[in-house]
Amino acid sequence: MHGGSPDIHVILMTCPPDQAEKILLALLERRLVGCGNIIPLVRSRYWWEGQICSDDEALVVMETTPDRLDALYAAIPEVHPYTVPKVVALQPSACGEPYLQWLRAVTRPG
Repeated sequence: MHGGSPDIHVILMTCPPDQAEKILLALLERRLVGCGNIIPLVRSRYWWEGQICSDDEALVVMETTPDRLDALYAAIPEVHPYTVPKVVALQPSACGEPYLQWLRAVTRPG
């Protein structure tokens, strides 16, 4: 295990369920993320334009490196249908070194 602050960010993004695969593939093709997991159905409740809304969404969990994070934030609005996409980056306190090495390798711009 790699202690301290590993060079990885876990990204949480919600989107329409029928768009999740397309969005994730676009980000993978640009090498902005190394991996993504689609959780096909989450029930979201949120404030929008002065009222509480309810939607079924997909949750996409992705991993990237710190040096790709800004480019990822810039690319998501290009491929995401929402006016204000939910994109949250978390930094784990530890991660296995072999996974970190793999992630660094696959997120290098080609």
